[in-house]
Amino acid sequence: MSNRMRLSYLVVALVTLTVASLTAILFLRFTMVKYVQENQIKDSMPFQVFFEDYYQTKGSWNGVNQVDIQKLIDESIDEKNSHYGLTLVGIDGKILLSENEAQYGDIVRRSSLVLGAPVIVSGEKVAYLYSSSRPESVLPTMDAELIKGSLVATGWAMVIGLIIAVVMSMIMTRILLRPVKTTIEAVKKISKGELNLRVSLEPYREMAELGEAVNDMAYELERNQRVQKYMLMDIAHDLRTPLSVQKATLEAFEDKVYPFDEEGLALLKMQNNQLVHLVEDLRLLTLSAAGIFTLKKKEVELQAYIQEIVNYFESIYAKKDLHLIFNKRDENYLINIDTHLMQRVFENLFQNAFQYSPEGGEVRVRVLRMINRLDVIITDQGPGIPENKLDTIFNRYYRVKPSSQGSVEGLGLGLTISRSIVEAHGGKLFARNSPKHGAEFVLELPYPV
Repeated sequence: MSNRMRLSYLVVALVTLTVASLTAILFLRFTMVKYVQENQIKDSMPFQVFFEDYYQTKGSWNGVNQVDIQKLIDESIDEKNSHYGLTLVGIDGKILLSENEAQYGDIVRRSSLVLGAPVIVSGEKVAYLYSSSRPESVLPTMDAELIKGSLVATGWAMVIGLIIAVVMSMIMTRILLRPVKTTIEAVKKISKGELNLRVSLEPYREMAELGEAVNDMAYELERNQRVQKYMLMDIAHDLRTPLSVQKATLEAFEDKVYPFDEEGLALLKMQNNQLVHLVEDLRLLTLSAAGIFTLKKKEVELQAYIQEIVNYFESIYAKKDLHLIFNKRDENYLINIDTHLMQRVFENLFQNAFQYSPEGGEVRVRVLRMINRLDVIITDQGPGIPENKLDTIFNRYYRVKPSSQGSVEGLGLGLTISRSIVEAHGGKLFARNSPKHGAEFVLELPYPV
């Protein structure tokens, strides 16, 4: 990477120097051409009226080569400028009049033609005047020397510029790569488990975002590791409790402390169901993390499907004197869902409402028909959810605070699994606070028109 950066600096420097040098040469040439042309116009000014009148009178340059050029020069300019020459060149570049008669008919190069002072008649350019008997020598000699000198100067400038560019590229590369190397070393250490490591942002300046991103990554990894640690502790506790109870119950059966009857079997079955439920939650959580839910959909009437689950929970809610009210509509909503997985969603939501609703309260369920979906809304009369936790409660491994700590802080694995199941159906699951009191969970399922 460092070699590529140095090479990039050198390429940029070389291109910049080349462009700058060519621009300087072109600018100097343009300046010189303009300067020579202005001098030609100034020097030929005394002859302009004569040649304009001649062209207007004759209508062409026929016979202009018969003009006594030396007499014209002597009459038109001061004696101190008598060393100046005079050449008239047609618009096509052919020499029409010159002190050197041998030049008649020669063609002046276009590069030299534009240096002459134009002779304009009725707004039309008809010829060029030169204050020299050799128009080709007005610029070329000086131009060649200038270009040669410019090339030499450019060569030295490029050499010096490249030396400076090499030095600067090494310095800049070292400065720019210092935080990158620091970040690489930090990432390597973080990958080895040093999650409490943070990158110093002091040397970063413009690259501070890179350091902040690495620090955020390390913080999230450390937090997730800590949360997973607590989660494993909770899972171990949840597994150990029913297993310990099962073990104690079995030992009591063996020691004849409890009679091995239907009531004892029901107790073992309940404890076993708790274990199965927890293991199934962990399995679904793993599937949701991998995004490989396998849905086995079938067509059901949604309200009848929900009613069956409500009927099951009515007896559970009765233990807390809670009323589970399902406001059914006089419509049939046939929908394709995985009934087993969706049942887990409703069980989690009803269980959550049961846990956080006060005794004697109500939990209402209603179905709303929208344009392209069905909304199932479950409203409780609990304490509600803090606004900054409405989405956090669906996070994986988000832990619920003990009830002794007061306000709700999370709702466990159930909500994480429930949202994943709903999203696998192409829907949404989110929470909001009820305008009256308590929390509302909204389950959106696609329902074509």
